[in-house]
Amino acid sequence: MKKILFVFLFVFSINLFAEDNIKPQEGAFTSLYVSASDVDKYVSFLRSNSDAFKAIGSSDAGVCITRSGNQYPGQMMIWNAFPSVEAAMIGSLKYDPYKAKGSISKLRKVKHSTIWKSLKSFRLDPGHEVVGRFKVKQENIPAFVQAIASLEKEIQGNGHPDFFNGVFVSIAGGTESQTIKVRSITSSASDQGKIADEYFSGKYKSFSDAVALTEGFVDEQIQICEQVYFTNN
Repeated sequence: MKKILFVFLFVFSINLFAEDNIKPQEGAFTSLYVSASDVDKYVSFLRSNSDAFKAIGSSDAGVCITRSGNQYPGQMMIWNAFPSVEAAMIGSLKYDPYKAKGSISKLRKVKHSTIWKSLKSFRLDPGHEVVGRFKVKQENIPAFVQAIASLEKEIQGNGHPDFFNGVFVSIAGGTESQTIKVRSITSSASDQGKIADEYFSGKYKSFSDAVALTEGFVDEQIQICEQVYFTNN
């Protein structure tokens, strides 16, 4: 019954987004979280071995390496993009990372996986990313997404045209399903740092407005992300 209620409220919230021209982005993502014994070797392996990405029907794929806020050594995740939630769910059943054999099994230990849906449009251009997880009451999600979209425009208008915010809800993600995830994406640590300095100097009220709609941070990390698999160059 709780699952049915969640789906109903989630769809109701999506309808509210449409009124403000803030709509969920088409497609979906999956994330596989791992602890890599050697991050560089594992990323190199993924660049050279795309069979798994092809097998699950991924349109694009990449990695995000946690550089601050780590929960365990070698923390990173592999992401895959799909044209729909349906494709993501089907793809997630075509490859079982726990059953992987050979050299890849020695390079990482699988932690967990999830499916993500973006609640607003954003540009897929991996880089230096601050990733925050927030607890947000269901009735506050539309206003929270709107505030994050306003923050994006505010930062872009202040000389950072390549800044983008992604806002994601997890589907069947275990503890991830208790939070809303925000990815603040820039091309470099320098850009990310400048934006933070500007916030502490008194700019970007939209960020405070967004946080006020939450029950607070669950955690926050810096991740360095890159794309390693492309189907459309």
